[in-house]
Amino acid sequence: MDAVAKFLTGRLFLGALSVAIVFIAYILVTNRPDNNPALLPPLADIYTSFVANIESGSLFSALVASLFRIFMGFFIGTSLALILGCLIGWYDKIEYLFDPLIEALRPIPPLAYIPIIIIWFGIEEFSRVLIITIACFMVCVVNVVAGMKNVPQVYVDAASTMGASRFQIFRTVAIPAATPFIITGYRIALAAAWTTLVASELLAAQNGLGFLLQEGRRYFLTDQVMMIIVIIGFCAFIMDRTFRVIQARLMDWSEARE
Repeated sequence: MDAVAKFLTGRLFLGALSVAIVFIAYILVTNRPDNNPALLPPLADIYTSFVANIESGSLFSALVASLFRIFMGFFIGTSLALILGCLIGWYDKIEYLFDPLIEALRPIPPLAYIPIIIIWFGIEEFSRVLIITIACFMVCVVNVVAGMKNVPQVYVDAASTMGASRFQIFRTVAIPAATPFIITGYRIALAAAWTTLVASELLAAQNGLGFLLQEGRRYFLTDQVMMIIVIIGFCAFIMDRTFRVIQARLMDWSEARE
C-alpha cells in the first residue's frame, strides 16, 4: 500500500494526470454540439493535420529549420552569457565596465530588436539567429552573475587558506558553486529562445514552425495552428527535461531539491 500511495503522489503520476485532465477537458469541449470546429478543432482534425504535414514533408523541414535556429542562437547566446557573466560576477572592474550596459539593455524586449535587425541585416538566416542569441544572452547572463555573486564566502575563505589564487578559486570553487544558477539561466534562456523564434519566423521566414503558424492563420487552418502549438510545447518540454537531468547529474552533491 505504501508503494501504491507513493506512486499516486509521485511526479510521474501527477504530471500524467494533469496532462490527461487537459486532454479530456478539450475532448469534452470540442465534442459539444454547439462547438465550431473551425474555431476549436477536435483532436481528430489536429491529428489529420499532423499526418498530412508529415506526409507532405513540410512539418519535418519546418522542425529542422526551427531547431537549427534554436540550437545556434541558444548556444551562442548562453556561451557569451556564461563567459561574460562569470567575469562580471567575480571581478569588480569588469562588473563596473559592463554592468551599466547590461542593465540598460536588459529591460528592452528581444522582439523590439526585430525591426532594426531586419533593416540592418535583412530577413536571412543570420537575422533570426541573432534575435534568438540576444534573447538567450539577456536572460541567461543575469542568472550567471547572480550565481557568481552568491558563492558562499566560506568556500572562498577555505580555498584562500589553502593557498589558492584568485583565479584558481574562480575556476575551481566559484563556477562549480554557481552551477545551479547557471543551469536555471539556461532553462530560462531556452524558453526565451522558443518565444523569440516563433515571433521572428512569423515576421520574416519562409520556413519553420512559426511560418506554419502564420500559414495556418492566413488560410484559417486552425487545426494546423493547434498542431504546431502542441509540437512547440512538446519540444520545449523535452529540452527542459534534458536540462533537469543534466542539472541533477552535475548537482548530485547538493541537497537542494529540483
